[in-house]
Amino acid sequence: MKQGNESNKQLDLDFGVKQTKKNINNDIKFAIGFSIYILIFGLSVPFYLYKYNHHTLLEAYMPNLDLIANILTWHGGPFDIWKYLYPDIPVTLYGFTSQTLINYASLLGITFLVARETKRTNSIPRGWSIAFVMLLATYLLPGRIISYVMEILYKFIQKYTASMSVLPYVLTLFLGSLFTISIIGAEYIFLNHYKKSLGNLAIKLTKNTKDILK
Repeated sequence: MKQGNESNKQLDLDFGVKQTKKNINNDIKFAIGFSIYILIFGLSVPFYLYKYNHHTLLEAYMPNLDLIANILTWHGGPFDIWKYLYPDIPVTLYGFTSQTLINYASLLGITFLVARETKRTNSIPRGWSIAFVMLLATYLLPGRIISYVMEILYKFIQKYTASMSVLPYVLTLFLGSLFTISIIGAEYIFLNHYKKSLGNLAIKLTKNTKDILK
């Protein structure tokens, strides 16, 4: 009986050690994946666009930080470094923290651009109007659609490339990236050509609220 208890204690100890190592590995992977994402997509790209006066493209890019994170999270990325970056339903502290920070950064980017447009045009409605597109067409709608489409593409490609385990993932990631770039490009074109019309629409919507806008 004593030997049985000692054996159980040893098994519990071994399990605890393995679990601790697994948690440490997850911590390291999460830190690396999140840091790479922030450095490249959260800081470097926006800084480049702002520095070289690509403001309209920046307006299209900033709300889409979540779409980029969504693509990277799909199937976890290399060595699962982006497994918890932007999950559909965050069930871990990693996923909840990362998703919340990314959403917060996207919304901060939108509010900055709305404030900038308001100052540039000296009009609250015109500044507000660019959020019509940024919030709906990018931030709120496409994320899960892209994941769904990528999953369908992955299964379709996998049927014809069964012996090439990496190829379906690479092709699907490439096509998903093209889809996301297309969304950003479409938003850029729309804002570039129809920003004035959006501003006029916002002015009409707020024409009875002049006292509020003073």
